[in-house]
Amino acid sequence: MIAPTDMTSSRRTRQAGAGISLGLRRRQPRRVSAAPVMARAQRRKTNPGRPQRREQGVALVMVLTVIAMISVFVADLSANTSVAFQMAVGERDRIKAEYIARSGLNLTRLLIAKEPAIRQIIAPIYSMVLGHGPPQINIWAFADSILAPFANYNAAKAQGAGVGIDFSKMAGLKDTGGTFEITTISENSMINVNKPLFFVGDEARKSIAMQLFALMGGYQTDSPYDAMFQKADSDGQITSRLDIVSAAIDWWDDDEQRTVFDPGGASVTSAGREDDIYSRFPDPYRVKNAAYDSLDELRLIRGFSDDFWATFIQPDPEDPKSRRITIYGSGAVNPNEARAEVLWSRICSYVSTQPLCQDPGQRLAFVNLFDTARAMLPVALFEKPDDFLNFVQGKGNARDLYPMVQGLLGPTSALLLWKPIVIPPDKLQAMRAAFVTSARIFTIVATGRVGKASVRINTVLNFDENWTPPPLTTGKMTPLGMFHRYRID
Repeated sequence: MIAPTDMTSSRRTRQAGAGISLGLRRRQPRRVSAAPVMARAQRRKTNPGRPQRREQGVALVMVLTVIAMISVFVADLSANTSVAFQMAVGERDRIKAEYIARSGLNLTRLLIAKEPAIRQIIAPIYSMVLGHGPPQINIWAFADSILAPFANYNAAKAQGAGVGIDFSKMAGLKDTGGTFEITTISENSMINVNKPLFFVGDEARKSIAMQLFALMGGYQTDSPYDAMFQKADSDGQITSRLDIVSAAIDWWDDDEQRTVFDPGGASVTSAGREDDIYSRFPDPYRVKNAAYDSLDELRLIRGFSDDFWATFIQPDPEDPKSRRITIYGSGAVNPNEARAEVLWSRICSYVSTQPLCQDPGQRLAFVNLFDTARAMLPVALFEKPDDFLNFVQGKGNARDLYPMVQGLLGPTSALLLWKPIVIPPDKLQAMRAAFVTSARIFTIVATGRVGKASVRINTVLNFDENWTPPPLTTGKMTPLGMFHRYRID
């Protein structure tokens, strides 16, 4: 049995020990039990796929990021593939359009080659109406209509169905998937400014000088074009009509002397150097002294500005038929094809003192009436150059053109017709040589279209049977003509 004092003493001792222990615990660092850590590790081992609380949702973000990256890649791949596909389709259509244009070009060449045979078929009709045989038929002017089943099969098939023609049963005709258009121009229907084929020396220079000077209204007393030759060019130079005539001839003639044209005496001489004006340009160059190779080469000639081009060379840039100047003609003009302004210029280059050449009103009457007659009768009218010369002189029987027009106009003919010219006997033979009623050199523009693709082939073809190859080369004229120029746009 323990005494009370001993119990009290023992309790105090335990309290004191507890106090000492408490004090020690306060001074010692806190110890973390390993049991919870081991428990969490055990849970990870038993549930390895379960993320921690702070890692939940990371997989979703990663998946969305990957999906976004794949979407961008697929969109870029799709865009590139689509662009490549469209480029391939465009290139395919362009090639098809080129060969369709070639087909139209070759069919037009064949049509021109067969013109003599077609002329024989319609000869009786011409003889009955005009009293003489047919001239060369301008069949090339109707190439689009004649070649319509080949040019636009579906449109021709629809039109043929209305008149009982079934093009689907014709051999060689089918839908090509595209269309073509043909524009054919006779080059000798224009004024040739290049070295002519049938003239040499001063005679060649004089022929071109007279035509070009007349086209610019140089023989008129009060020409509407006078203001154009009284203002400075872009290079600060005033270029007169005579300057332009000289520059155009000096480009192709062989010498290095400047050509001087005298309109009154209808003569040409040489004086000074032809390079002087070009040497003063900011970018100087020399005169070629050789024949023109392309129509665009005329842009290098002094005075051939944009205004000059739009007034005298090609007033409508979209219509090749509006062109009045060529570098491919022989020097003679075809009255069956030429524009009225070109014919007027060629006539007045020989009879410049006639009222038709000096009076602007007479010129206007000639141009308007001739254009009206050609619109009413879009076929060749003159069998020989003499037929045209009789027309401008007001001669001929009742079946000739001038008396026919005079009869149609009736009492108003005195107001609407020009005063007939008088050709001096010493110039008659030269004027006969200045005109020709057949075409031998053609510009053929074939345009092929497939889808959105369009290809234009510009060619110049020579059908002259008297053609000879250039020096040091061999060859002969083929039935389908020889190419002077071939360009694909």
